[in-house]
Amino acid sequence: MRIHNRAASALLAATAAFAAIAVAFAGNASAAQTADLAGSCTGRNGTVITLDLEGYTFAGPNTASITLDGSRPSRVSFGTAYNWSSGALDNTVAHSARVVVRSPNRTFTDSISIPACR
Repeated sequence: MRIHNRAASALLAATAAFAAIAVAFAGNASAAQTADLAGSCTGRNGTVITLDLEGYTFAGPNTASITLDGSRPSRVSFGTAYNWSSGALDNTVAHSARVVVRSPNRTFTDSISIPACR
């Protein structure tokens, strides 16, 4: 009977350790994800809006929906990282962008408005 209790205690301890490792791993996976939506006026070259996503896992699906100046959202699927640029936009008018990023560990929404440069 004493051997049975030791085996049960060992099994319980192993299960608890596994659960702690799984929770720590899941926490680190989502904490490592970064999403940055930025914009700048680059003078003669125009306004540029960029989106940089890093640290995502293949446990996906990972998706990003990008709306530029109120247009219909453009939806893309990606693996561990994704980088997008608007290219040079007319810098004499204001521009805006909105992004919604979805992954198994995180949903991220952000928006940005860039005033006319000149």
